[in-house]
Amino acid sequence: MSQELRVPKWVNKDNFHKMLSQAIEDLEDITFFRASRAMVSGENYSTLILRVQVEMKLKDGSIKESSFMLKLPHETKEMKEILASLNFFHVENVTYIDIINEMEKMYRDVRVEVKFGAQCYRLPTDNQELYVLLEDLCTSGFRNVNRLNGLDVEHTEFVLRKLSQFHAASACRVAALGLYPEALFVRNLDFEHTRIRIQGIYGLLIEAFMNNLQKYKNGEKYRDPLSKFYNNVTEWFVNASAVHNKYFNVLNHGDIWTNNILFKYKADGHVEETYFIDYQNCNYGSPVQDLYVLIISSVHIDFKLKKFDYFIDYYYKHLVENLKLLKYRSAIMSRQQLQEQLKVFGGWSLLTSLFIMGIALLEPTDKAKIENVIRDTPDGIEFRNLIYSNSRYIQHIEEILPWIYERGFMNPENLLEDIGPTSSSKVKKTN
Repeated sequence: MSQELRVPKWVNKDNFHKMLSQAIEDLEDITFFRASRAMVSGENYSTLILRVQVEMKLKDGSIKESSFMLKLPHETKEMKEILASLNFFHVENVTYIDIINEMEKMYRDVRVEVKFGAQCYRLPTDNQELYVLLEDLCTSGFRNVNRLNGLDVEHTEFVLRKLSQFHAASACRVAALGLYPEALFVRNLDFEHTRIRIQGIYGLLIEAFMNNLQKYKNGEKYRDPLSKFYNNVTEWFVNASAVHNKYFNVLNHGDIWTNNILFKYKADGHVEETYFIDYQNCNYGSPVQDLYVLIISSVHIDFKLKKFDYFIDYYYKHLVENLKLLKYRSAIMSRQQLQEQLKVFGGWSLLTSLFIMGIALLEPTDKAKIENVIRDTPDGIEFRNLIYSNSRYIQHIEEILPWIYERGFMNPENLLEDIGPTSSSKVKKTN
């Protein structure tokens, strides 16, 4: 059964009236106000999403309806601590209100209309409240694809084009004005308490995955190389998440999978537009992080590996076009340099197949909640086993493991040797 929904007291008609009065001059009154759960279990783990429906009476007597999506922190102690330490809500509000508006203006300045997401709002509440308030894009015809099926080629191309625009704008902005605020978008995870948290989360997932490895075709063949990578997963994650200035860097979305991508369609059923949501994990670094997360987690099994190189070339072509359009001031990364990054940061493919892909391919269930991802409890053990034992995940991982192995992505020493270690890197040597 779903948990009872508790709406914060500050989510009320009066606060929405004050906010809407600034945008709608002839607003007289709010005649209907309702906040309800917007997503079923298993569709969002890190936050609670409410749909706020409002009916407004205007001064001319007419009625206007509006709908908003309100993101709030989960009630669990662990998730509150994680969200607070990562500054998720502040990062997302700044991204919507400042960063995205700046990017969209860059394209308007060269006479190209580009939008990256929904309109973001702020309520007249205590600034200590953690929330993100957005227009409800569903009322404009946007929707997710079925995450269990994944993206076909047309949908993937649309996402890659939009991602190339997002990445290009960020690179041009940094080249012209300097780095984004380090406290918000540069991941410095080189702390002992951060390592403990990373190991705590990944350690439980790795244990469940390895317990199911024998169920996968030829799975035992990869047990030793997988163990070598996972024994170093914390140090690899810390190193790979840092900014390495020898490479071309961009502002990554950081969580670009099916549930965070919305599509609008033409009358003939083809894609017309795509927007991204959930910008709370944006981080500055190698663009291949977003590419691996998108392709490995969210593309249909018939295409994610067979057309992987095509998708990379497609992204690169559009990235270059957008960098030139926005008059990028530095040398443009070559295809060979992008291929080098795909190799050096290849561990993102392994981590994506472990976590985000597992979540994306899991049937909806009331057991799908953040507590069961991060807690070592009987319910948590059962849920994590459910992720790695379901037939859909098995179909994907049986194709992905040999692909990752053949590309050499299971050896953290090879993957990190060209990056350069963090100040306290502890990558363990393997025999």
